[in-house]
Amino acid sequence: MYPETPSASRNTGVPPWGDPTLLPGAEGKKVLVVGDSWGMATAAGITTALAGKGKVTDAAKGGCGIRVQHKTGAKSCPNWEVEWPSLMDKVRPDAVLMSVQMDTMAQPVAPGGKPVTILDEEARRTFVTSLDKAVRILSKRHTPVYLLGWPGMYYQGSVTVAYSGILLEFSKKYPRVHHLDTHHQLCNDLNNCPKEISGIPVYGPSHLSKQSELRLGNWILNSMFHSEKLRAK
Repeated sequence: MYPETPSASRNTGVPPWGDPTLLPGAEGKKVLVVGDSWGMATAAGITTALAGKGKVTDAAKGGCGIRVQHKTGAKSCPNWEVEWPSLMDKVRPDAVLMSVQMDTMAQPVAPGGKPVTILDEEARRTFVTSLDKAVRILSKRHTPVYLLGWPGMYYQGSVTVAYSGILLEFSKKYPRVHHLDTHHQLCNDLNNCPKEISGIPVYGPSHLSKQSELRLGNWILNSMFHSEKLRAK
């Protein structure tokens, strides 16, 4: 499984499911969220967690990644290479959350081509090139960028494992880029991802239940702005 966890430190019980409490440090902060519908779901949780003590700009749109959608005539998706630099200038966020789970799905590398996943070498190169460009745009003025990891099961040799590996590579390559390991929030190290924890549903009609949105929102904000969390990374 990916990422590898030493056997002595594996969690074989209930996954942490985000954080129950928002720690000090996020008050007054501005967060920009970009990407797909998982970005929308987590933006809702961040907004709830902040409870009016900070500002969230949700620029995420369902079904919109960064690999090819903006080049295939999908009118609902932003031309992010043009729009995101303007957003950064307008919002001037303290941190950016990017979710591009959409890019794990099969898409044509070129208009009219055969849909392929990032297990295809050319598609992987296209995604990596787009992610590199996106990170450079979003880290303008040294803004930290948080990449939302895969929020479900891992399967050996799967596109989701490849996707998570790319995000982790970027977090090691760029000092201001951080991989948010969503998989290990919602699943334990045995790849068990419960649908209900403590009698509360984890998932809902819009990806997550309201309770999960809040807990993931707490965890994301704590990862972004709480010094103890940052030192633990």
